[in-house]
This record gives sequence, C-alpha cells and structure tokens, in this order.
Amino acid sequence: MKHKVISCLLVLSLLASGCSASTAVSSDVTVIAPASSSFKQNITATVTRAGQLFPLLAQAEKLALGYYYDEAIALLQSAPEEYAQDEDLLSKIDAYTQAKNALVPYTEPVRHVFFHSLIADTSLAFDGDYMSNGYNYWMTTIDEFKAMLNELYANGFVLIDIHDIYREETDENGNTKLVVNHPLVPEGKKPLVLSVDDVNYYEYMEKDGFARKLLIDENGDVKNLYIDENGEEFIGDYDVVPILDDFVKEHPDFSYRGAKGVIALTGYEGTLGYDTHLLDSPTLEEDKVAAKAVADRMKETGWLFAVHGYGHRDAKKISYSYFVSDTNRWFEEVGSLVGDTDIYIYPYGSEIDYPSDKLSFLQSKGFHIYCGVWSKAFVSVKDNYARQTRCNLDGYNMITRPNSLADLFDVSKVLDTSRPELK
Repeated sequence: MKHKVISCLLVLSLLASGCSASTAVSSDVTVIAPASSSFKQNITATVTRAGQLFPLLAQAEKLALGYYYDEAIALLQSAPEEYAQDEDLLSKIDAYTQAKNALVPYTEPVRHVFFHSLIADTSLAFDGDYMSNGYNYWMTTIDEFKAMLNELYANGFVLIDIHDIYREETDENGNTKLVVNHPLVPEGKKPLVLSVDDVNYYEYMEKDGFARKLLIDENGDVKNLYIDENGEEFIGDYDVVPILDDFVKEHPDFSYRGAKGVIALTGYEGTLGYDTHLLDSPTLEEDKVAAKAVADRMKETGWLFAVHGYGHRDAKKISYSYFVSDTNRWFEEVGSLVGDTDIYIYPYGSEIDYPSDKLSFLQSKGFHIYCGVWSKAFVSVKDNYARQTRCNLDGYNMITRPNSLADLFDVSKVLDTSRPELK
C-alpha cells in the first residue's frame, strides 16, 4: 500500500481547524515527526483534546444558540478534569453566562399569530370553484408562510411557549394564583406565540392543493403526505409543522428553548389526517396508533396541542350541555391520542363569558389558557386563568388590513402574487 507522508505541523493545523483525530490522521498516513518524546506527548495531547473537548464545545454551542444557557454551561462543566482550566472552555462558559444575564423581560403584550393549513398548490386552491374565495380569505400559501418566517426572523421575533405569558405565585398561606409573566428575551428581540388551527386535513380540502396528513419519515422527522391532482404521492414539507421545524433547525435562535407552536385540533373528522373519528372503521386502531406516534414526536420537538372544540361549534352560542359533551368527546377521541392540554382555542374566535358556567367547567377540566381572535396583541391574566388574543395571518388580513400587521412585517414582501381578488 502506498502511504501518504505529512508533517506533524499539518496534523496540528487540521486538528486546530476542528477536524477529528480520525479525520486528521487516517490509516494510510505516515507522520514524519522529530524523535523528541515531548513532541510526541504534545501530539497525543492535541489529538486527545480534539477527540474529547471539541465535540463538547460544539454541543454546548448548539444548546446556547437555542437559549439553553444553563444546560450549555453544565455540559462544559462536566468536561474531564484535565480540561477544567482550558481557555476555550472557560471562555465559552463566560460567554454563555453573560448571554444569560443579558436577557431582558419583555413588558409589552405578547403577539400571537395563527394559521390554517397551508395551500401547497395555488392552481388547485384558487381554481374558481365555490371554495376558492374562502381559501383566499382564510388560508395562507406555502410561499407566503416561508416569506413570513424570514421576515419575522429578520425583524427580531423569537418563538416562545404560550405558558410563558403567565407564572404561578404562592402567598404566605399557600394559596396559588396566576400572575402576568414577562418573558425573557435578548435585548432587541420580541417574543411571539404561533398556533395552527384545524390540523385535521378535512375531506373538503382533499383535491384543492392541501396536504393530506402528518406522518413520521424514515429519519424520524414529522412530514406531510401530499397527493397531487394526478394521484401521485409525495412525502415532504407541505404544511406549517415540517416547514417551521426545518426553519428552526437552520435558525435555532428563532425558538426560545425549543418552542414551536400550538396545534388546535377538532375531532369530527379525525386527528392529524387519520380517521380516528370513524369508530366502526376496520383501520381505527391502526389510525389511532399512527396519530399518537405523530403527536408524541411533535411534543418531543416543541409542539403543544389545544382543544378547538370537537365539532368546531361556536362555544359562546351553543348550550352548556352541548358544550360539555363536545369537550368531553374531544378528550375521549383526540386527547387520548395527543395528551392532556390546558389550552382552549375558541372556534371562530368566539369567547365565552368570564365568569360563566362554561368557564367553571373548563377550569374543572384543568384549562388555564383561553385564546380568542383580535388583530392586536392582548394578554390578560386573572387569578385562575389567562387570556390571549390571536391574529390571523391570512389573505383577509394581508389584503384588507395590511397596516394591522405592520409591526410583524411588510405585507408587500410576503403576499403571494398568485392570489386572485377577494370577492
């Protein structure tokens, strides 16, 4: 076998650049080195440092980019004892400590934006049939959503967990109540809550250019099944969840400690694209297992779930008894798959009265957060519940009320030119 011959100086430069020891020195390389034992010891120490410390530094940096400062510091402090005084390690610990201490409370009401399922093919959604105008009003295209993410990121927004709008406070008598919380963000950044309604993939959307379901691909990532007009199936990024997942991977500082968004589900046409509502279906158990696996993976990657009513009925208008049975059915058929939740996102944004028998019932079920719809940021925290309004980023608001979104982005930079006129 022909051996390559390199100098130790080259090995050191490769190691210094971040290569692993196995990359810097492979099996077909002969190193010409002075016979000095101290030089050999230096080489060994450098290779060992590269193999042990460099991966630790890289892992800590990844954590810190997502604002996991305590975890990044703890990881570096767990380094082998011989690196306890390493300059690079100490420098990173100091940098992460300073970054954590530099976080500031955001004292304005936190914005909450929401979407429905994204339009993947505008030629099918806006084809002039009886559904086209509704899609034009209430839906957002994939191109618009991607453009919005870029604009929100550029404008300093950071996704947070909706639970960060309040905190629990216990008095001297042991009584606990909710109080307003001011989320911590880097100076100049603005917290943002994001949610998606009706991620059920309803039957009426089937041939109109929307994804059909969420699933887990061969890499363990949550993706969509999309079926085009010719019946050909594709697995990929065709809705909010996988698109946002990928965006956060590329821009980890867009998500505070892994937060993604809230998925507001109904139940009358299944869960996440699976027919979990057809109780006599021969594939019911299979669909339930698949839906639960997707939900579990989503929760692992920063997503939360909310009740959006089982039948998407107006919570304010329906009777108390109907409201109770509707909510209980959601927990039986949907909550049993996606898990418990304390978030109620009102269908149509129609809020119940505070206080009311309906509110007391929801509180008995463990709810803390209630979300209506309004174009402005609004947060209200009482002793035992929190309210937050949501702003719809859809055709209606972008076309008819662009100024209401000006604090988020310039609508002219995101609006899809394939949209027809609103009727």
